[in-house]
Amino acid sequence: MKRTVDRYFFLWALLAPVTSVLILPTVQGTVPAFMMCFLSLFVVSVAGGQERPRYFGLLCMCVLIWLLFFALSQFADLLVNYVVSFHDVVLNRVTDHSFVMRSSLFTQSLYLAAVMLFGVFVFVYYDERWDRVLIAGGVLMALFGLYEFVFFSIVGHTGDFLTNRGFGTALGKEAVARLDSQRIVLAGHTFERLRSLTGEPSMYAFSIFPYWIYARAASRSRWPSLLIGISLILTASTTAAVGLICALAVRALRMRVDVLKCLLAVLAMLVLAYLFRHTLLAFYQHGILDKIEGKNASGHERFGYFLGSVKFWLSLPLLNQFVGIGFGYVRSTDMASTLLVNNGILGVLLFSFIFLYPVFRLDWSEKSMALRQCLVSVYVMMMVSVPEFSYLAPWAFVALAYHRLNHGTRAASPYAVDSADAGAALPLTSGYGA
Repeated sequence: MKRTVDRYFFLWALLAPVTSVLILPTVQGTVPAFMMCFLSLFVVSVAGGQERPRYFGLLCMCVLIWLLFFALSQFADLLVNYVVSFHDVVLNRVTDHSFVMRSSLFTQSLYLAAVMLFGVFVFVYYDERWDRVLIAGGVLMALFGLYEFVFFSIVGHTGDFLTNRGFGTALGKEAVARLDSQRIVLAGHTFERLRSLTGEPSMYAFSIFPYWIYARAASRSRWPSLLIGISLILTASTTAAVGLICALAVRALRMRVDVLKCLLAVLAMLVLAYLFRHTLLAFYQHGILDKIEGKNASGHERFGYFLGSVKFWLSLPLLNQFVGIGFGYVRSTDMASTLLVNNGILGVLLFSFIFLYPVFRLDWSEKSMALRQCLVSVYVMMMVSVPEFSYLAPWAFVALAYHRLNHGTRAASPYAVDSADAGAALPLTSGYGA
């Protein structure tokens, strides 16, 4: 039975980062990894072993939390005694004019259910041997993205023969500017920004950045992290830059600074910057100035969506400000304002707790440090520029962090087997082996 669970996850891990391929091209939710989320219920029921009760117990707890937010938000909506105007926000389903029990509440909750099933599965059944296939999923995405980049550079049109899903139709002007924003001109040559099978460069950076961090700590070979790192650079995405800054900030908490090495590194960076000054200036113009000036739908327009969502939230009654108007109602261009409107202050606090609790509780071993960097980077990227909660890949690292944290708690209990490294690098084993 353990082999069944292992093999199922091995396929699942390879497909988890893929979001631009649909089993049924006319049905948006039929991403292969999402379908495997729901099929995992059957797998656990048949081959779940002795961890089956814990799996279903955690799943029930997640459902109860969802039901609590569901009941509170819809009750608050019923108390509103005026017609709510959605003029300032972007709705998930513009054709639905209702306020209570909107259809998007249920369709978006299906995506949330997939995330719950994936996260609980990884948390309960994770085995250290899964690291290799987990990283392999990121490497495959990087390789496909590099193939696309080279193909476009040589032929002049996209080489993606797998994507069959449309993106961005709900964001107005962004949908029109999306194709142009995926290309960049450097030294007179046009390149396609790497996006692989995620639909757009920023979503690739968001999904694959944790793989790069974790591969550096969990893989003996440097090739996985090198390939993924190169692919992230070729996205030319500010989302990846935000993730890198966050990861470096977390690493700096435990870093011993060598002044001489720092000076040499700065000198080397200055030399490289001078040698590639024209390329860097072109990237700075396209990746930063154009966004600030609103030339590619990522600057003023995104900030306008944020301000509109906050303005809408401030206009709501007090109870709605605390519990929101309903999960999946609106979708801004950042998770912070999206959560604030949909789930209120309580939703923002719960979401922040889920991501940041392990950051303060994990030990300082290399893998724990990598997971800490992953969580902080993903959290900031989501809150600032990526309102996509249903991409499965980042949630794998959230589940790994909680698994490691739970394993450390068990090891530290008075009934656990003594270990000299209980507070440092704890060996991770599946509950199956108990």
